[in-house]
Amino acid sequence: MTWLAVPVAAVLGYLLGSIPVGLLVCKLYGVDIRTVGSGRIGGTNAWRAAGLKAAIPTILGDALKGAVAVVLVRYGLDAFAPNAGETIRSLSVALAGGAAIWGHNWSIFLGFKGGAGGITTAATIMAISPLAGSIVWLTGILVIWWTRIASVGTFTVGVCSLATLVVLAFAGLVSWPLIVFGVMALLGVYISLQTNRERLRNGQERVITIW
Repeated sequence: MTWLAVPVAAVLGYLLGSIPVGLLVCKLYGVDIRTVGSGRIGGTNAWRAAGLKAAIPTILGDALKGAVAVVLVRYGLDAFAPNAGETIRSLSVALAGGAAIWGHNWSIFLGFKGGAGGITTAATIMAISPLAGSIVWLTGILVIWWTRIASVGTFTVGVCSLATLVVLAFAGLVSWPLIVFGVMALLGVYISLQTNRERLRNGQERVITIW
């Protein structure tokens, strides 16, 4: 019966990730974020759509979705399946976090459209493993600062999440099933950034101009 925790965690993560925070926030300011810029519902496009006042709560909300999914799954396992083994616990956490990213990128509430998953990935891996999360955050911030391109930073977060978890798993610092999260995160951002990759190849990708 404890294996039921795995699909339940995945469904919970997907539904939480599907909450279109950016759309809801920007609607408070009379803007449909889907009609602005990239049409995505993440913090970068919320900034374009309604300014910093919309971007900050959008970023916070998108960050919380995956992190909350991880915390709820861990709490649920402690409360309802205390005898679950490490494999089930880690796989449940990994799927909850990965599904939250996929829910954000392909929300059931938006016809399977959404964001790119960068901030959701970064916040979720921090909840899964603070050590891995710290490495991902530092790398992502440095890449965005250097390139001034949000999509490059997002893709870096995806790549770094998987690479960091693999290295830490080999070192015995995290359990191997958590790598499932890294795979889902990288797939999520890679697929969602298809148009951005085309613009990068053509030298047309948007540049952050706040510094």
